[in-house]
Parts: sequence; structure tokens; C-alpha cells
Amino acid sequence: MKRLSATTSSELREWLQRRFKRKSSTQTTAEDAPDIVHHQLLKDIELDSTFFEHTLTMEQLNDLFPLSRICVEDPRRTRGLNKDEAMARLSKDGRNIVCAVTGKDALKIFLSQFLNTFRMLLLLVALTCLIIYIIDTEHLLELYLTIILIGVSTALCLISYWQEKNAYAQVRGFQSIVPTSCIVVRSGRRVRVNASEIVTGDVVYLSPGARVPADLRLIYTNGLFLETSWISGEIDPLQFYDASVKKGISAFAAQNIAFNGCQCVRGDGLGVVIKTANNTVIGRLMETMSQEEGRATRLELEHKRFVTFITVLAFILATLTFCIGIIMNHFHNFKDTFINGFLVIIVANLPQGLPITLAAALIIVARRLAKKGLYMKRLDVAETLGTATVVMCDKRGVFTSSDITVTDVWHDRMFFRGPITSGRRYSRSTVASLKNVDEHADALLTTMSVCNKAQIESVRSGSLAKRKQITLDMDLNNISSWGKIFDNGSAHPDLEQITIQRSVQLNSIQAAFQKKNITGNPSEVALLKYVEETVSVQSIRNNYEIVFEIPFDAGRRLHVVVARDNHHSHVSDEGNIKFYMFVKGAPEEVLLHCSRMSTTEGETPITEGLVNEFTEAYMKLGSKGRTCIAFAMTTFEAFYDIRLTVSSGKLPEHDLCFLGMAAMYDPPRSNVDQSIAKLRAAGVKCFMVTGDHPSTATAVAKYIGLLNGNEKDDVCEKKVDEGLSVIHGEVLDLLTPEQWDEILAQKSVVFARTTPAQKLIIVKECQKRKEVVAVTGDGVFDAPALKRADVGVALEAVGSIFAKEAADMVLIDNDVKNIVKGIEEGRLLYANLKKTIAYTLTHLMPELYAILLTFIIGFPLGLSSLQIVTIDLITELPPSIALTFEPGERDIMRRPPRKTTSRLVSRALLAYSYLFAGNIIAVGCMAAYLCVFWYYGIPPKDLLFTSSEYWTTNANNFTTDAGLVFTPSVQVRIHRQARAAWQITLVMAQAFHLFMCTTRRISLFRHGFRNAVAGLAILLEVLVLNFFIYTPGVQTWIGVEHPPGFVWLFCLFVAVVLLIFNEMRKYLIRHYTNQPIVRMLKW
Repeated sequence: MKRLSATTSSELREWLQRRFKRKSSTQTTAEDAPDIVHHQLLKDIELDSTFFEHTLTMEQLNDLFPLSRICVEDPRRTRGLNKDEAMARLSKDGRNIVCAVTGKDALKIFLSQFLNTFRMLLLLVALTCLIIYIIDTEHLLELYLTIILIGVSTALCLISYWQEKNAYAQVRGFQSIVPTSCIVVRSGRRVRVNASEIVTGDVVYLSPGARVPADLRLIYTNGLFLETSWISGEIDPLQFYDASVKKGISAFAAQNIAFNGCQCVRGDGLGVVIKTANNTVIGRLMETMSQEEGRATRLELEHKRFVTFITVLAFILATLTFCIGIIMNHFHNFKDTFINGFLVIIVANLPQGLPITLAAALIIVARRLAKKGLYMKRLDVAETLGTATVVMCDKRGVFTSSDITVTDVWHDRMFFRGPITSGRRYSRSTVASLKNVDEHADALLTTMSVCNKAQIESVRSGSLAKRKQITLDMDLNNISSWGKIFDNGSAHPDLEQITIQRSVQLNSIQAAFQKKNITGNPSEVALLKYVEETVSVQSIRNNYEIVFEIPFDAGRRLHVVVARDNHHSHVSDEGNIKFYMFVKGAPEEVLLHCSRMSTTEGETPITEGLVNEFTEAYMKLGSKGRTCIAFAMTTFEAFYDIRLTVSSGKLPEHDLCFLGMAAMYDPPRSNVDQSIAKLRAAGVKCFMVTGDHPSTATAVAKYIGLLNGNEKDDVCEKKVDEGLSVIHGEVLDLLTPEQWDEILAQKSVVFARTTPAQKLIIVKECQKRKEVVAVTGDGVFDAPALKRADVGVALEAVGSIFAKEAADMVLIDNDVKNIVKGIEEGRLLYANLKKTIAYTLTHLMPELYAILLTFIIGFPLGLSSLQIVTIDLITELPPSIALTFEPGERDIMRRPPRKTTSRLVSRALLAYSYLFAGNIIAVGCMAAYLCVFWYYGIPPKDLLFTSSEYWTTNANNFTTDAGLVFTPSVQVRIHRQARAAWQITLVMAQAFHLFMCTTRRISLFRHGFRNAVAGLAILLEVLVLNFFIYTPGVQTWIGVEHPPGFVWLFCLFVAVVLLIFNEMRKYLIRHYTNQPIVRMLKW
């Protein structure tokens, strides 16, 4: 493939120079600024005709909503709708209720549980038994079986319903932002009404603490700040205004539309309702996500295939048996032949206990993952996670700990390590000290403080001081350890002295932090901590009043604050005062908006030399894993009461003074390298997605072991190279399918400067290549990628409500090791389900033999219907569920993900259960059964075709060829003992068989007995078996009597044969994997 770029500082320099030239020729204005909320998900629901009210003047709003009676001169005197008008609109437009994502009430959720394929299997068996009873009412056992199966199915549905409701309670937050009541203005009076009863045209009053009940066009604001985390992902409030904006400006950028679900933090205001219910933005989002049908999980598809197969097989065998029976009976006794040769065969072929086992296994795994902080909205999605071939994680919070500290500052063309007043500054090789804060350093600290949404709160608890001490100690450790890799990996000669001074400085400010709690975005918190080491942030903030703000967004990559000086607001002759414009953001973007740079010599015009110095500094910090934020400011004069908007064009956005940049270190989580190594060993590709600069992302990826240091990467040219492992987000639209093939074929890829919309592109490209993708996300913008991914994992974070709605599971502890644990649990679930199914299906053949021997050659019935039920639903359940607790085989995370073509119930598994193990146990059961008759002097040939005339209480005397005569009561007693022998041999053989099913390819003697639950399950199974066989009354109910003691020996012979067969089978699998005959044995 043609070489197109590489990561070099010279290319970054060239790119910046070209951008500077382009900027000078094509200046942009504030009107060109991207929307505050800029994402395809919201653009899909925001049509041009949807929002227009934000461009209307007060007079136009009054014309649009005449019944609202808006007072144009003084909106506070607006009278609003009257009661009759509101009631009329309510009856016409309906209630203001946003439908939930699921669109299901509790009853529908419960009833939907019956549609599970395995539960439908249980209902099919119950229906078959009911038909038997309807045809012949003497078959009371089948009626009892019908009742039991319906009860079991209902119980399973109740358990699944409860589990699903609990899961949704853990991961859903949508209802928490929908208010239940609000204050509206009706006939000039403020009244509190139910939020579901407000209508279009209502005037809503907002006050601190109140949530916005619908989409409002603000008509009056008094210092109104709204918290918009559900839509912006930021908990910091934004100021909203009542002024109209120019046409072409998005409603999301206008800041005069209050959206449903936002909360008033301070100030107050009035707004007229323009949209209600599902017409609101939040309603449209809900509608958009609910319209996307969730894809069936791989486990669900496997269920359907298996149930389809087992059902078809049951009907085929039943039809063949019925035809044989009709022919052998010379087309007589049609009813009995249909019941015993068709319906009973269906019942015997369907594993009634398997649905219970599967439900229990999923619940057990779900609870196991919940302990790791991983909550699943659908139980079977755990298995899909186990098949993941690509894990795409956000850098911050997943690979790193979000415990961010400022380690270095680049200011005045120099590096500073530590506080800007007493720390060290150095160029390439010199170290000097800066004793005082000069004017330009003061501007930098002021910008860090004012252009910052983090808050410092006073607290009384002494425990907080202890937490702050721990945090500061961690900061010191991080700086010490990372400082060692500066200057091409060698320790700085003065590093030890710097570290000691740093420790002294941190201790000196400890008392100040003991009574302060800083909250907000981790990066902004880190900046305030840095400033606090030099000067009080609050003292700086007290000097300024913020009058306008443009929050940071992924498209613009800038945070803008306009403020005025509270103490120096002298009005000029023209009536103007000085305003300060503070900016922070991505360094390359900030520099593009600057025309000069702050130095000790004053403000110097930006030249090619300064760009080169900036580039080298930026690349040096980024190469050491630092995330950089740049700062700039300027001043301008304007009227004191100027109303600034994004579209006003009055902001000097491209005449800023570059102040410097801060390098921040976000330490990797502990043992993250081990988690990545586990993914790599498991054949799972690991992709990092971050908004950081590629140089920073590359350094972090190398440090945590995601990249091995030999990869080539792309920074600025947005082009592609052979072996590329670091991709700039802006290159994604330029990639060809062949380039995508090469990139996504790699084991590890870093996507830097990536937006949530680009994350969705990556997911789609992976899925085109048959990858199973697991994706993390934490905001409304991540919702499309989470919804599209095979497994969407929502992170616990501010503004993650919609991410949780779209995701399949929620990660409370945002650590990549928990995702790895989820993959391991998913693989273990799949492996244990195969073992469970192999174990469970094996007992079907002995049960089928018991019926076929009766129906075809007339032997006395080997197992009654109730015996089959007790085996399937009682004695076999504990061992089969115990397999869920079976530890993984030693190489479970050293195998590649299973192929999409592999089946949970494969031909090899069916052959093992039906042809091999099933027949071995069936022969043993039949031998024990026949020996009981032989014990009483009845050879097998005398049993042929005796089932219809003998072996009941009202039968004739039975005489053998040897002349032995057996009365009806003796016949019944012997028959019941033979049935007991069949049941004992079957259950006990399965008890031994359980341990042979604990491994699929490793020898049982090497794997050992590591599942204590299985031992307890076997003990319980034996006790229950003895209860059924030897308890008076119970044995009569199921039709057995205690048999001769020798029948307990048959299970031992069966166990030995099974053990020899399985050990030979596993040996062949380990040593002759590719042989065709071995593939038939490998399940």
C-alpha cells in the first residue's frame, strides 16, 4: 500500500503552517461555529421544520401563541392559558408523557418471557400431555404432568421477569430526569400542575431545583442556568437567554430553548411550551432508539436452532414409532397407539429440565458479573460478550483511572515542572528557577481559573482531608515516576531536588485542601489544583463576572468564556467597558485562533519559528503520554449590557494571545497491561478510542502495552500507511475498503482525535468484516455506537442516561479488567452450557428406550411418566445446574473466540449424547431392568409382548415358559422393582457422567475435581433418588418399590465404560485434532 504519512514533528509543523495560511484567507465567524450539541443522532431528529421558535422575536412568538397572552413589553406579566383552553388542548393533543424505550408495561414484559424458545418447549410438552389426557381421561399422570410443567414454566417466567426488572432498575436513569409536576402560569397566576397535563402554549415557570417538563422557548430569564448533562454529557450548568438568534443557527446552539429533562440550577425564567411528549427532543431520542429492533443474541439464535431440531426430531421419531405401531397392531387400537406411540414419544424426546438449567445458568452468571460491577439488561448477552473478537474502549476511565494531575506547563517558550512560581523551568538542556509570577504567568493562571467549570466547595468533614492527602501523595508519586522518562528517557539531574521541593509545596497547601472539595470534570479539577498551589482560585474568580460562555464540544474543541472585571469596569466616553475573553482547548485548535504569543518580552507575533517551538514542545509532551490543554486570551471593548450569542459575530475569536499549555497525566489503571495481555492471548483485538492527540494516545498505548513500539501512526496528514496502528479520526472518511481491511486486521489499533460519530463508523466497518464488536460509551452521542454494536457497554458517568438506555450492559466500575472478566465469563458460560446440554441430552436415550421397548416389543414399561418427570425436573437439575459453577479449563482464555459458524448444539455433541454416552447408559439401564426379572425367574424372552395383558393389578396370572406362575400383585411388585432398577442405574450413571462432562478436551485426571458445588449436587441427587425409591407413599405415587441391592452395581460398570470412552475421546482430540473421525468426537 502506498505510504502516505508518519508521525513526525515536521509534518505537524507543516500542517499547522498550512492551516494558518488557510485561516488568513478564509476567516470564519461565530456564525460558523458548530452546534454546542453536534452529533448525527441529534441531527437525525432535528429537522429544519422541527425547531424554528428560537429564531422568533417576542412579537412573533406572541402571534404564534396568541392564547398564551405573552406580554411583549414585560414577559413577567404574561398571563398564559386559562383552564378551559388548557383542558381543550389536553383532550386534543393528549398527555405530556414520554414513552419509555422498551414501550412495554409490566404485564407485557412478563408475558414476553413465555416466548423464550426453551419455555415454549416446556409448554409444547405440557400441551402434548394435556392432549393425552383429553383423549383418554384415565391418563391422570399426564394431567398431573401438564399442571407441573405449566407451573414450572410460569415460575421460570416469573424469575426471568424479576431478573429483567432488577437489571433495568440498575441501568436505567431515563425516568429520573422526567419531572412529575411543574409550575405554570394560568390566567395570570402561578399554579402547580401534574407535568403530564401541560400542553403546547402553556407558560412554565422555572426556579432552582425544577426540571424542565417539556421543550420550552424561553421568554424571560434572570441569570438562568440549566444543567443539561443528559444531552451534553457535562454536569456543569449552562446559561440560557431569552433573546432570539439568526436563522440558520441550530436550536441546540441558540441557548434560548430549554429541553425537556434539563434542571434549573440557579436563576429563574419563563418559557412557553413548544413541544410535548414524544415530540420533544428526549421523546424523539427515545422513539429513535425504540424503533431500532435489537438484534437477537447468538445464544438466542442457538436456542432457536436447537429447539427447532429437537422438536423436529421428536416428531420424526414419534411419527416413525406411530407407523410401526399401527402396522404391528394391524391398524387396530388407534387411540392407544397414538397416545403411546406418538404423544408419549414426543414427551420423552423433549428435555423438560433443560429450560430450567439454562435459566439458572444465566442468572448465576449475571449475579457473578454484577459482583464485578457489570449489569446486564438481557441475561443471554453475556455469552455474546464471550464471543467478542474486537473490544473497543475509551481511553479515559477504562484504560486510565481519571485521577488527573498537571505535571508540566509550557509557558514563555519554556517548560515548567511544578507550580509556576517555585517550580523548575527548562529548555532542552538548561534548568532555571522562576521566583515571581509575572504578568503573563498571571494571565495563564487566570485563564485556568475562570475558563473552568470545576467548583471548589467548602466541607466540614475531616475525612475529606485524609482523602485529599492520599490524592496529593498519588500526584507526587505520579510526577516522580513519570518525570524519569523525560528528556529521551533519562532522569533529569535535578529531578530529586525537584521532587523534594514538590513534596514541600504539596504539604504546604495541604491545610488549604483539607477544607475544600473540588468537583467537576477531572481535567478541570486538575487545573484548579495546579492553580491552588500558587494562588487562591476563588480570589481570582471573585474579580470576574462571566457574561457569556461556549462550552467545549468534540467538533469545536474549544471552551470560550467572556467575562468582565468586577473591580475595574470603567466606562469609556463611548459607553464601552473592557471584556476579557478566555479560551482553552486542543493546543492545535487554540493556536489557530491566535495571532500572537505571550513571552517575557511581551506579546510577540506568531512566526514560523514560534510554530516550530510550539510543535516540538507539543510533540515532546505528547510522546510522554501527557494530554495537553492550551490557553489563550484577549480583551475587547463593548457596551456594558451587550448580549453576546454564538451568532453575534462580536467575539474576536481569531485575535487571541497564546498563553501556554498544561500537560496532564492520567495514570493507567493498575494491571491494565495484564488485562490487555489477556485479551491478546485470547485472540481478541483491542482498540483504543480517544479524543487525545495521536502523540499522546500513542505514548499511553505503548506504556500500557497496547502497542509494542514498532507501529507506525498518523497524526495530522489524515492519511494511511502500511502497518498503521494509530489513526487520526479525520482520516476515517478517506479510507478505502482495502485500507480498512489492513487496519482492522491488526491486533491493536488506536483511534485518536475521534468523535462519537466516528466511533459508530468504526463499529460498522468492523461488523462488515464479520467481527463481533463490544464497545464502551458514556454519553448520548455514544448511543448509536452502543446500539449498533454486538455488545454495548455503558460506562457509569455523568450524562450516561441515554448510553445506558442504548447499551446491553452497564459497567459500574469502569475498568478494562472487568470487561476481560466479562469475556471470560461469557466463554465459560458457553463452554458450561455445552457441557450441560451434553450431560442433559444423554439421559433422553435411556428414557426413550424405556418407552420403545414397551411399544415395539411389548416389554413392561421401563419408566412411568412421573418417573421421567422426577428425573428431568428434580434429580437431574442440581447436577446440571452445578456445571454452571465449573471453573474454566486452563486454556479457556488462550483460545481464539469461537467462530460464527460454530454451534452450541453441534452434530458431534448430538452424536455423543444420543449415539455414544446415551446408548451406553441405556444398555446399562436395560441390563439392570432385565436382571430384576431374571432374579425372580423371568427371562427376557418371556417378557415379549406382555405389556398389554400383564403387570397391572387387574391382570391375569402370568406363567413363564419354565412354569413359574405370578399373581397380579406379584407382577406389579416385580415390575415396580424393575422400574426402580432402571431409574437407579440411569440417575447414578449420570452422577458419574457429570464429572466426565467437566472437560471437553483435557483429561479428567489432569483437570481434577475443582467444583465443590458439583459434589454437593451429586449428594443431593443421591438423597432425592433414595427418597423417591425407598419412601413409602412416594414410591407408590411414582410406581416403584425398593429393588434388590445388586442393581446398584450396574451404574459402576456403566461409569467405567463411560470413563474409558471419554478418556480415549479426549486423547484423540488433543493429539489428532484434524482427523475427520476425531472431528465427529469433538464437541
